[in-house]
Amino acid sequence: MKIIARHLLIFLMTVASVGTASAQRNIYEVELELRDHAEVLLGTADLRQKVQDNKAFSSLLFETLKRPDSYDFPFDSLKSVSILRAEDDAFRIFTWQISHRADTNQRSYYGNISHYYFGMVQRKIEIGKDSFRTVVIPLIELNEIPSGVENLVLDNQSWLGGLYYQPKFHEGIPKMKFKYFDPTDRKSNGKLKKKKLHYYLLFGWNGMDNRSNIKFLDVMTFDPKDEERVIFGANVFYFDVLPKFRALFKYSEYAPFSLNYSYVQAGSKRKLMIVYDHLATPKMQEKKLEEITELGPDGSYDALGYNKRSGVIEWFSNVELAEEFNSKLNRQRIEEQRELFEKQRQAEIDRLKAAGIQLQPPQESEEDDGQ
Repeated sequence: MKIIARHLLIFLMTVASVGTASAQRNIYEVELELRDHAEVLLGTADLRQKVQDNKAFSSLLFETLKRPDSYDFPFDSLKSVSILRAEDDAFRIFTWQISHRADTNQRSYYGNISHYYFGMVQRKIEIGKDSFRTVVIPLIELNEIPSGVENLVLDNQSWLGGLYYQPKFHEGIPKMKFKYFDPTDRKSNGKLKKKKLHYYLLFGWNGMDNRSNIKFLDVMTFDPKDEERVIFGANVFYFDVLPKFRALFKYSEYAPFSLNYSYVQAGSKRKLMIVYDHLATPKMQEKKLEEITELGPDGSYDALGYNKRSGVIEWFSNVELAEEFNSKLNRQRIEEQRELFEKQRQAEIDRLKAAGIQLQPPQESEEDDGQ
């Protein structure tokens, strides 16, 4: 029932036509209200309550993100919302979900679980040397994932819903340079060409149901003729002779699956590639891929590598991970995250104090009081 997402679009269109009440409010206070609504989306089983809070959350977020002073505001307290920033600081993207189990029998192995995804792109438009304005673009999920979605160009009103996550070894959403064949260009003569657009590589997860999940890679860019249109997909993924517009991997709910950057051994050298678990069925049944729900890792790895010369992403099978080097980098990353967490913690305390919120020290219980 993706109708929920369509209703949200109509709601946001009406919000855009009214005054932005949040513009006069302290942004710290707005964040606290957003946090309260976001917590309901995860904390209640009542779908109607989730929908109501999601409307309130979405409209308030939509209004707030139009404020230029919100662009560098971290919104750290929105723990259930994925907030990613482009490496070149051109935009931020917010994604979140509502999940609902229609089967009230919690012990049901195959209950009917639905996931509804929502998103907004906060775009930064330069209007001078030291000034900018923000454009907020809602992402409207498709009613269902269509067959052959790997070969479709989508946009913000026909969005492959999901939660985007930050890839390893990057400070933000990776910015890429691609060359690809444009079938609408009769002058291309079948040759790859580079368009003067900025492309970004997105890593996403979609929960589908309680049998299967998908992870995917998608390409995002902005329509040069419409600043409020986001385009998803570019035929740059070469698994075979014919390229795909995005890469999708369907796997079992009960199996782990990794899709992320990692270093692989390329002879005596190491190369950073997008590595993923090779998927197989337990008994290798002869079934169509769309009928398989038990796909899981078989212990080997495949990879996708960016070919800088040709400007496309190419498939490599059965790659060897640079395990020791990856482990060393992961340890460094964990230590850096610890230090970052402490800095963010102190920054959060300072922000709350600036908003006039006094933190109370934890009270010791009687048992801890020398007993």
